Amino acid sequence: MIALAAAPALAQSPTDLFISEYIEGTSNNKAIEIYNGTGAAIALSGVYDIQVYFNGSTSSGLTIALLGTVAPGDVFVLGHAAADPAILAQADQTNGSPWFNGNDAVVLRKSGVIIDSIGQIGVNPGTEWGTGLVSTADNTLRRKATVCAGDADAFNTFDPSVEWDGFATNTYDGLGAHVANCDTTTEDTAPAVVSTDPANGATGVLPSSNITLSFSEPVSLTTSATSVVCNSSTQAVTTSGGPVTFTLDPVSDLPAGGSCTVTVLASEVTDQDTNDPPDNMAENYVFSFAVGTDPCQEAYTPIFQIQGSGLSAAITGPVTTQGVVVGDYEGPSPALRGFYLQDPAGDGDPATSDGIFVFNANDNEVNLGDLVRVSGNAGEFQDQTQISLSATSNPITCGAGSVTPVDITLPVPDASYLERFEGMLVRMPQALYVTEHFQLGRFGQTVVTANPDRLRHPTHVATPGAAAQAVAASNDLNRIIVDDELNNQNPDPVKIARNGQPLSASNTLRGGDSVTGLVGVLTYTWAGNAASGNAYRVRPFNALSGTALFVAGNPRPATPAPVGGTVKVASFNVLNYFNTFGQDACTNGVGGSAADCRGADNATEFARQVDKTVAALAGLDADVVGLVELENDGYGPDSAIQDLVNRLNAVAGPGTYAFIDVDAATGQLNALGVDAIKVGMIYKPAKVTPTGATATLTTGAFGLFEVIPASPSDPTMIQRNRPPLAQSFVENGTGAVFTVVTNHLKSKGSFCSNNVNPVPNDINTGDEQGECNQTRTAAANEMMAWLALDPTGVGDADVLITGDLNSYAQEDPITAIRNNGYTDLQAQFGGGSAYSYVFDGEWGYLDYALASPSLTPQISGVTEWHINADEPNVLDYNTNFKSAGQIAGFYSPDAYRSSDHDPVVVGLCMVPALNVTVSPDSLWPPNHKYVTVNATVQAGAGVAVNLVSVTSSEPDNGLGDGDTPHDIVIVDDRTFNLRAERQGGGPGRVYTIVYKATSACGAESTATATVTVPASQGNGKSSSTAQAGVNTAALEDANLVPMMYLPIVVH
Repeated sequence: MIALAAAPALAQSPTDLFISEYIEGTSNNKAIEIYNGTGAAIALSGVYDIQVYFNGSTSSGLTIALLGTVAPGDVFVLGHAAADPAILAQADQTNGSPWFNGNDAVVLRKSGVIIDSIGQIGVNPGTEWGTGLVSTADNTLRRKATVCAGDADAFNTFDPSVEWDGFATNTYDGLGAHVANCDTTTEDTAPAVVSTDPANGATGVLPSSNITLSFSEPVSLTTSATSVVCNSSTQAVTTSGGPVTFTLDPVSDLPAGGSCTVTVLASEVTDQDTNDPPDNMAENYVFSFAVGTDPCQEAYTPIFQIQGSGLSAAITGPVTTQGVVVGDYEGPSPALRGFYLQDPAGDGDPATSDGIFVFNANDNEVNLGDLVRVSGNAGEFQDQTQISLSATSNPITCGAGSVTPVDITLPVPDASYLERFEGMLVRMPQALYVTEHFQLGRFGQTVVTANPDRLRHPTHVATPGAAAQAVAASNDLNRIIVDDELNNQNPDPVKIARNGQPLSASNTLRGGDSVTGLVGVLTYTWAGNAASGNAYRVRPFNALSGTALFVAGNPRPATPAPVGGTVKVASFNVLNYFNTFGQDACTNGVGGSAADCRGADNATEFARQVDKTVAALAGLDADVVGLVELENDGYGPDSAIQDLVNRLNAVAGPGTYAFIDVDAATGQLNALGVDAIKVGMIYKPAKVTPTGATATLTTGAFGLFEVIPASPSDPTMIQRNRPPLAQSFVENGTGAVFTVVTNHLKSKGSFCSNNVNPVPNDINTGDEQGECNQTRTAAANEMMAWLALDPTGVGDADVLITGDLNSYAQEDPITAIRNNGYTDLQAQFGGGSAYSYVFDGEWGYLDYALASPSLTPQISGVTEWHINADEPNVLDYNTNFKSAGQIAGFYSPDAYRSSDHDPVVVGLCMVPALNVTVSPDSLWPPNHKYVTVNATVQAGAGVAVNLVSVTSSEPDNGLGDGDTPHDIVIVDDRTFNLRAERQGGGPGRVYTIVYKATSACGAESTATATVTVPASQGNGKSSSTAQAGVNTAALEDANLVPMMYLPIVVH
């Protein structure tokens, strides 16, 4: 008889899902395709997920739960949310988290068990597995058609060329379909143990260790498949896991100092495939290891001794310590790559910290509340004390523990005070208020203060110099960062917002919102980028009992607060309203040198900017608006200002707003300078009418500055302060005349120390006024001299200065304007609570309403509409650095965060214009007869006019020859019979007629006209009066209030 070998078995059709395509392209062009060749539909939700193990980590850094169903023979594509549209077109599901690179292992799991893998968990190959096109970096990999099952052992050596075909970077043409040819034959091999932990011959194994067995294929174990014998005694174990990797958990700790042998019985291990034979292992598998002593019982150095009471570690070099995990920030970047331990008892010394950071690279080995012992090197890293573990020094869990947070409050006594709490679990019991959120979207952090009014900019409340420096120092002690658990940029989601919910357009975090009872770990770290450097941060996320519940304390205002009056004037910095996009696509003025466009980067962003800007302007509903930061491209049909007015009128109604064409009005090109941006002015023709000359100032500090260029290619003449725009208006309803001046002075954001002329060597003196203070101050003084000359030529002293003066309320430029008699209306009406801008967590206003002495009594109210400064800037129109979900979720086409400055609104209750003339205005001869006198009274359409009195300078029925009584007879409010007589020998008689005008807001004015009866025919005099500067062309015949209401005096 001849013995025959077992016949080879046909490869089985796939019994489960496996990865059929892997795309690792440029940027976020990444995808995973999963194939269902089982012949039946498979539901993914709650069962299957994808995990990514970054940079050789043994712990997953990203888990994506899969959703939906895969039809038989079909594929399921998981794509990055920011991938190429060609990938997204095939994607069944997307995710916007940071994804894998070529050196990161990717696994497909079913019910927590790995069923397929790419790469090798726990190994960092440097850049990629494989070479050339068949590698995991910058390539597309497709599973060979002969592969019918996934690679379930993610810990074995990975060579992509065995099962994968490679294609060039950004190859997507095969995505969305896969074919598997499983009609080949394979020889079945016996299952075998491929790895164990502890390894055979290992020493120093912890008594608390579990034992792990990994097999070459899915297997089933009987209850007697394994035995563990230590020091000749059988160790009872509980078996879990499978079908590839199993865990043996000893019921009691392994004997310290003992020797253990593990036996896997071949007859009790059976493979799960249907390719038979063989089914069982070929032979028993036996391995041994030595158990070490219990390190949790050994001596250690307490954390507080390592920390000491100084600013740096008191003990450096090798240390062993122990504490409770109060903050778990393990895993590869952007995690903090470690955890915080705190001694649960402490030493009772308030000067020493009981907490410390433990750096353990990319590992993930502890949990909050674990009592952990570590051995490593103590020292300082970026001024935070830490213990660095080596690759072979793992944390040892010695049980569990608890820590009570220590209370700290703001303000702190000095800059180094918080060092004593570094690394500890802290609680801040007081109410803390959001004072900065500029980096909320970029780093997931905000700044809070104990000041319920938020921190004020030093020179907003104090005189520049020592007083302001004292405020700055005080502010520094009254602020702290609240940060999320990661050191990444542009996190998604942004976790810090109202009510414990992520940030969105509808769930904001406004300045003045508060958090009470904040609990977290006090770290001294950066945010992962130098833009947010090393600082004390409370990190409530991933902290033991961490909490940070922010609640609304500053509701969004739907409309500006009422300011009264009959005319509203507003100032609004629209933050670079450019309707041209691109690098070098704009110019510095019409026909000027090329400049990069600002504002929106493209048409998509511009549409979003338009919606917000128009919503803000429509909500202001002002009659005159001074605009700041408009593209300086003239006034033609495609200009930015024309574009803005067109879009505003599309919402407000045709013809609602018009704009001042400064170039046409002044007869000069680029009348507002040759910077990339300019000011502008729009108005409602139905409410006001421009009058007088349109004026601007382009000399001195408002002209071009000679500078020392930073490089030979830089210009030597540049614009510093943008020229102001002055325009006078007549209020149509009252006839009153007023002048609005819109400004944009040089910012603090760049230096002026290279100035040559007209303001040389303008350096930052450190007095808290920032850069370019002298340049701004010179402009303020020159503007005062210019306005004193009545540049619009209307002869009216009612002037309102508006715009972005880039100076806080106590700085030199504002002082110069106040010294010329102008009133800071925001200070007068808003007091210390006024603000329109925040920088570095300090609030104040740069956007002004300053009234001349004659205009100040006519101001009915002032407010800032807080739609911008209070809102996180990540809620603006920009789309860059945002995931697809954030582009949609952070945006709303409303007024909120339409700019970085709040608009300022001023109510004017102007003294109404009134003009009176009479005919005749002289009576002759004095024959004692009545003469009918008619009055012409002119006032604005919105003004009520009263006849106040008609009087005579001589008594009725006087002593003169032939004098008769009843000299004045009022026929009606415009018609009077006046007797032509006067006392003999006197200077002549004067009849005085007085009218009063009252506007809708209650402002009053009077005007008089006189009729004379001269002493002789040669000296007759008459007069009529009205307000200075009245434009009578804007007035009309007044409708007088009936006489019954008039206090008429009859002599």
